[in-house]
Amino acid sequence: MRRIMTCSAIAAWALMCVPVSASAESVFDAGRLTPPALRIESPGDARGFDAGGAVPAGAAYETGESAKGISVKSAAAWSLLLPGLGQQRAGHALSAKIYYGVEAATWITVGSFLWMGYDRENTYKDYAVVFANVRGTDHSKDYYRTIGEHLSSDGPGGYNEALRREARDLYYPDVGAMESYYQARAMTGDESWAWRSEGDYRRYGDIRDGSRFAYRVALYSAIGALALRIVSAADAVRIVRIDRRPAASEGATSIGFERQPQGFAFCVQRSF
Repeated sequence: MRRIMTCSAIAAWALMCVPVSASAESVFDAGRLTPPALRIESPGDARGFDAGGAVPAGAAYETGESAKGISVKSAAAWSLLLPGLGQQRAGHALSAKIYYGVEAATWITVGSFLWMGYDRENTYKDYAVVFANVRGTDHSKDYYRTIGEHLSSDGPGGYNEALRREARDLYYPDVGAMESYYQARAMTGDESWAWRSEGDYRRYGDIRDGSRFAYRVALYSAIGALALRIVSAADAVRIVRIDRRPAASEGATSIGFERQPQGFAFCVQRSF
């Protein structure tokens, strides 16, 4: 009786091994085996498990949207609106913070230099009133440029004398044309000035140059802010495209089981 039970157990064990052997052969039969039912992602791959717990090796993801549900066009549009916003919506918080910081620094620079230019502009206008006997501070930009090029409006070496020489060079011997040219451009009356000293004259030029420099820096910074939007948009597009690459190209490992007519097949695959 014991011998019969022993033989029966051996026979049952043999029958259980037959499906496994058949399944093992089916693992290498590419036409019959559909790999795998479980996916183990490589480090850095944030796509996780697919619905049902499996993503076949080499399968491509949807190309219309990234892992965070943002398209290439949307990422570019958000970054053009505010540098870093496209990166944040794509799930790259660190890149977004960097762009936010640069954006903030750029506009702080614009505002600071605009204020500096405005402040120095008022300073050189007030300075001209005190040290060049200029009447008022509401003259044109050309006027303030001119008083920075001549020590006085009248007298030897003054602006009006230089203007008469220029009229003669242009219209001589036509006296009428020379006089018309001079009267149209001469600075007299409330527009006259005379610097107290050459030191005051040079100091005025330094203050005015500082104002002009500050305005230029503010302009260049504003241009830089526009360029930053283009750079951020291009970077957001690059990030979204990288996130949409198939997982197989990233070296994913796949492990799975498959039900076969005579048992179960076990398969491990690695993409390189």
